[in-house]
Amino acid sequence: MPVLSVAHDVVCPWCWVGRHQAKRLKQEFPTLEFNWLGFELLPEGLTYTPPPPDPDADKKPPVPTRLELLLAAEGLTLPQKRKPISNSRLALEGAEFAKEQGRIEPYLDALYHAYWEEDEDIADRDVLREIARRADLDVHAFDRCLDERRYRDRIVEFDEPAHRAGVWNVPTWMFPEKWVAEQPYRVLREMAARFVAEATTPAR
Repeated sequence: MPVLSVAHDVVCPWCWVGRHQAKRLKQEFPTLEFNWLGFELLPEGLTYTPPPPDPDADKKPPVPTRLELLLAAEGLTLPQKRKPISNSRLALEGAEFAKEQGRIEPYLDALYHAYWEEDEDIADRDVLREIARRADLDVHAFDRCLDERRYRDRIVEFDEPAHRAGVWNVPTWMFPEKWVAEQPYRVLREMAARFVAEATTPAR
């Protein structure tokens, strides 16, 4: 069974698109599985500073951003968040617990939905407990693993640790032929087709 590793962080809008792309890939290639790897974009001590507005913006015709172009290509509308960016560390550690329980996909579905569609603060332990409940996890065991920080060493932080691991953007799709990041579905589909074909071709 072909397994594709994907570096992600729930607070990244590109990863919200990536989750939708992964579902499309799964529909087209039912044998394809995903190994979701937590890469924390904004660990403690690293703050996000948005680029300053263009002082001449009102004089120019509007030009879509790369993300806006990708959303248009995918036919998606990114939910508008009102709350500040959450710290995702515990949520990503919780994903490791869900992975070991065989519930990673329901957990990530609930996690991404809570953060993006419901505009929840996923650093809030009560929110994480509700996400675990929606994913049919043992909430007490989930809580205990977060208290113990059992999986903290599995999460890779930006910038330097992630860069040393070869990840500069999320989502990064770790195909054997080449790692790619922030790609349109057409590219991912072509690479997935080759990956699945090679993985399922009997060795001679």
